[in-house]
Amino acid sequence: MRIAVIGIGGVGGYLAYKLIKCGFDVDVLATKETNEIIKKEGLKIIDVDKENIVFPKIGLDGVYDVIFITTKSYNLDEVLKEIKGHFDKHTRVVPVLNGIGHFEKFKNLDAKIVKACIYILSNKKDKNVIYKKTPLFYLCVEDDEVMREIFKNCDLKVKFSKNIDKNIWKKYLFISTFATLQSYYQKPTGWIMEHKKDEVEKFLDEVIKIAKEEGIDLKDEKEKIIKQALNIPYESKMSMQIDFEKKHKTEVDNITGFLAKRSEFIKKYYDFLAR
Repeated sequence: MRIAVIGIGGVGGYLAYKLIKCGFDVDVLATKETNEIIKKEGLKIIDVDKENIVFPKIGLDGVYDVIFITTKSYNLDEVLKEIKGHFDKHTRVVPVLNGIGHFEKFKNLDAKIVKACIYILSNKKDKNVIYKKTPLFYLCVEDDEVMREIFKNCDLKVKFSKNIDKNIWKKYLFISTFATLQSYYQKPTGWIMEHKKDEVEKFLDEVIKIAKEEGIDLKDEKEKIIKQALNIPYESKMSMQIDFEKKHKTEVDNITGFLAKRSEFIKKYYDFLAR
């Protein structure tokens, strides 16, 4: 089984590491600088309190059975150019990104697109260092025989879903609401729930309405999301807020912009954040 992971951040770095530990040869592709450091020093993973180093192969070579894409959504155009020539109609291309709108970019790709979403708390501490903060890891992937083969002997929590669109929308309901409001107010989860709970509920209602228009029923998810948010550490921040604070490029177009096209309420946040 030939596997490539594109994007070695908190998600891609950890996923590449675990696939290597599961016995696969994994090729990775990141930025030029990150590629060079990993080639020399390896990919270091801090998994809560355990450390390990693996040495994946750097760069793409030939056609792959599976290509995991874990970059930020704003890099997708470049990524699609990078993987050209490295897939065929049998290749599983697995985008593991936040949001919904990015799937449009894959619709004309002559490969089998396998949808997925992931729950993990990890980030890049250095160019070649990934820190997974908690034991949380939950990959929800569209049911597919190749995916089952890859993960059958891996010590990872993986769900093979027959309703992956709903699974992705459930995560998007949470991500879009809190990434947008936290970035807008420049405040963490606890502050948002303490001072803007009514706004959270209105935002959730808007996303649920849009999901229903797309044939996805999320009406039972609202109270679960609110309960989840109340149990998150007060100072927790979404990655989009962190990127805004650092004045880095953000995923606002994919996370908030997709919804803003369908909701005047959400559009006001997008217009402010996309300035």
